[in-house]
Amino acid sequence: MFEASELLKSYVTGIRRLSGASSVSLFLPAPLSGLAQPLLLQDGDEPPVPELADLEAALAFADGRQDEAVDRETGKPTFLDSSAAGCGLTPLPPIRTFWSGGLLPSGPPSRRRGDAKPPGPEDLPAAWLGLRFAAGEDWKRLTDRHLAENLAGGKGADYWWSWLFSLGGALASHTSHVSAILKDPVTGLPDRIGFQAVLSEEVEKARLAGRPLSLLLINPDEFATINERFGREAGDSIIREISSRLRAVLRSSDPIARYGGVIFAAVLTDSDEELAQRVAEKVLSGIGEGAFLDGAVRLGFSIGFSVFDPKAEATHDPLHLVRQADQALNAAKRLGGGCIVDWEQRSGIEESGAFDRLSGIFTGNMSKDYRNMVLLWDTIAAVSSHPDFDGLAGQVVEQLYSSLKPERVALFSRDEEGELTLVRGLTRRPDSASFQERVETVELAPRERDLIRLAIAAGEPREEVDPDEETRMSWALPLATSGEALGGLYLDGNAEALALEDSDLVFLKALGGQLAMALDRARLAELEKDRQENERRRLRAEVKQLRQAVQQSRLVYRSPELEAVVSTARRVAPTDATVLITGESGTGKELLAQTVHELSTRRDQPFVIVDCGSIPSTLMESELFGHERGAYTGAQQRRVGRIAEANGGTVLLDEIGELPLEVQSKLLRFVQEKQFTPVGSTRPRRVDVRILAATNRDLGAEVAGGRFREDLYYRLNVVRLEVPPLRERPEDILHLARHFLETFSVQYQKNVRRFAPEAESTLLAYPWPGNVRELQNRLMQAVILCEHEELTAEEIRLPQGSAPPPPTTTPISVVPQPSPLESEPEVPTLPAGDCWDRLRIALGQEIELSLNADAEVLFPLGKWVGDDLVLEADEAARGVARRGAAILGVPETTFRRRLRKATQQARSGLAPRSGRWQQTRAILREVIQSGDRDGDGDGDLVEKALRILLEEIVQRAPNDTRTGSGLLGVTAPTFRARIARLQQAQAAG
Repeated sequence: MFEASELLKSYVTGIRRLSGASSVSLFLPAPLSGLAQPLLLQDGDEPPVPELADLEAALAFADGRQDEAVDRETGKPTFLDSSAAGCGLTPLPPIRTFWSGGLLPSGPPSRRRGDAKPPGPEDLPAAWLGLRFAAGEDWKRLTDRHLAENLAGGKGADYWWSWLFSLGGALASHTSHVSAILKDPVTGLPDRIGFQAVLSEEVEKARLAGRPLSLLLINPDEFATINERFGREAGDSIIREISSRLRAVLRSSDPIARYGGVIFAAVLTDSDEELAQRVAEKVLSGIGEGAFLDGAVRLGFSIGFSVFDPKAEATHDPLHLVRQADQALNAAKRLGGGCIVDWEQRSGIEESGAFDRLSGIFTGNMSKDYRNMVLLWDTIAAVSSHPDFDGLAGQVVEQLYSSLKPERVALFSRDEEGELTLVRGLTRRPDSASFQERVETVELAPRERDLIRLAIAAGEPREEVDPDEETRMSWALPLATSGEALGGLYLDGNAEALALEDSDLVFLKALGGQLAMALDRARLAELEKDRQENERRRLRAEVKQLRQAVQQSRLVYRSPELEAVVSTARRVAPTDATVLITGESGTGKELLAQTVHELSTRRDQPFVIVDCGSIPSTLMESELFGHERGAYTGAQQRRVGRIAEANGGTVLLDEIGELPLEVQSKLLRFVQEKQFTPVGSTRPRRVDVRILAATNRDLGAEVAGGRFREDLYYRLNVVRLEVPPLRERPEDILHLARHFLETFSVQYQKNVRRFAPEAESTLLAYPWPGNVRELQNRLMQAVILCEHEELTAEEIRLPQGSAPPPPTTTPISVVPQPSPLESEPEVPTLPAGDCWDRLRIALGQEIELSLNADAEVLFPLGKWVGDDLVLEADEAARGVARRGAAILGVPETTFRRRLRKATQQARSGLAPRSGRWQQTRAILREVIQSGDRDGDGDGDLVEKALRILLEEIVQRAPNDTRTGSGLLGVTAPTFRARIARLQQAQAAG
């Protein structure tokens, strides 16, 4: 490749011949040469002028001579006499002359005479020219005569001097600019672009000549710490020193370049593998000898090289040679550095993809590359310092706003339905280019939002020129990762300023991809944070429930009667004696048995309850003692049995009086010998369990009637604990009532704090035939329906007198009918109270009706609730959608969509209601009229009503997805998803 300095060499030779000088020198100062070092050219047989004899003398001469470069009166270059006879010096024209558009000087500078402003860069000479003639001769007169003789045209010497000086200044300027583009400003070596052109040329020459060629890549080890320890200037000084040592070690004919960063490249022409190895060793010893920065730094170097053999290589691509040398250099780094690796002799190296990871990002345009580098750096800094979505988006918008200078820039997120939401936007005020004068929002027209949607759909940037104002341009950039569009960037402004090239688009697409991944990570981090918070809430709720359960599992009493029973339990608990607990139903026999277990030495072992009254007699033996696989029809696998599950702990045989006689004999043997034989097995099994038994029957009477084995009765009745009924311990009634009032108020988030005096009197006067269980259920219902702080006797709703009260809930009896929509039972009357509580009761009755109806299709209660609430809200709003949406607590678009669907269903007759649904519809009307009275802030009334319906469905049809989805009117996957959300909400609450 032809060097720009070759032009100056030809120019110097021409000046010598035209002027008749015996020698000519040309000096370019370093700031103008575009190099790390100044440039000094010599031509002729005689010694140069003393002022330009060498670089040191030239630098000393040129320092501070800006004022002598141009005659302030005429604007022409000055002629200076040298210190040696017959020698003279003159500057080439100032830089400003070269940019004025002409070759000849255009007169004096524009500054006024006497202006005190010091000379600026435009006044610096492009170069200094020195001429030597024979001693004793007037050098200026001789040059004028030779110019007149050698250049025709009848022009004077001044004209030709001006022409030659302007030409020299132009050539010097050209050399400066070419060097600035093609050469590294720190080392003066060609950069990557220039070196690749040289490498291509040398590879082609080697191919044509059939000679080998080698490429060396040299890189200092651990150089990254230099700038951190000593600063950037010290780092540049070391880089310049490395380049100087490379020049000294390598042949002058071997092209050298700074390939990038601190990687130097050298092309060894006509060099095979053996010669390249020797040169690499010479380079390693040459540049590694001695320290840098006056001995403060010592560096090791790694070298990787590859060889191009035109007779053996299948490809003549120069980049293939660079890629091999790069892999060899990486191998040297992995070996610890300070060594040489030949690509042909590498071990365990696999070719990677693109060796240049910044390809397409850096373009060669210094201003754009700097801007892109700053944007990338700031984006990385934003990702590291802003884990939250909004903070990261704001930082990116700020950087785009300051770097690209648009009039508007905005970042939008995209939801699942494709709607765009502004996250952060900035608008520059029309009459200001100032960064501070701005508005922190962006309002986009529908056409501009459509541009973002088109870019997201296409996955590519989109541009659009404003049809009303052609000087304005808009850009939309999608933010997508893994095929998912997260949002988009929007910029608009002056068309000339935003005219982006292909390289800009490559960079912006890369930036958008990185930004999308960062935003996706931020979004996932937020989701994970929410998940962890929900998990913490769920765990706290579980702990709370466990604490409540523990609290409820403790016996609550004040009466001396129950204190005597508990005192006996404390004494018998540490032993392994069998205990028989008797008492009426609902007195707390199971709780007393658990208390015995908790007070025993087996408290850390299992406590297993076997409800003998709920197990079929045919399965009782298998339930207690287990069975082997195939013991009977349906025994698909082995089962250990409930008694074996309690090994080491305690087993409670609840309602022992319901145990069949044939099982009682086996239980007797187990109680005596602590061993049993599973069904279908011939080998007895021994376990260590303590037996507690509970019953509400009189086992003595059962023995007398032949319904219970006498020997088993005596085996169980070792220690007997009889729990007195609640009516016999009146001291416990109010104590238990207050305990239940506090528990249910917290559990159901009610504000019930105390009993009214007449309520306490009613509680004490009632005989409580259902004992503690009846008291608990009565107070649970009363607390749920209570709307104020004080619970009254009317809300407890106890019957008068000593007769047993009616059941707390009257079951709905439904006679099967051919169609559940045609003939239905009488509608029960709903209690007065809060509309939401009444709605819960009504929906529970509707579920019972649907489950008991003789119909294959379940009532889609969820659709009925949703549609009727929307219709009632529309009626209450008198057809005004905005008002109806506010009543329902949903966005207007959502309300319109639901209303349209509900109206179509009603008109088509596809969703008929049951005959008794009108009562529920009336409650829904009350819900719309009252709004969210309980103040829980749920917002969407439809979702709140559906949640209540879902809770009632789960209570009546647990673990039945088919039934639940039919009643809710949704698909099975949707029903399961709603169940999961309900469980999360309950855990968080």
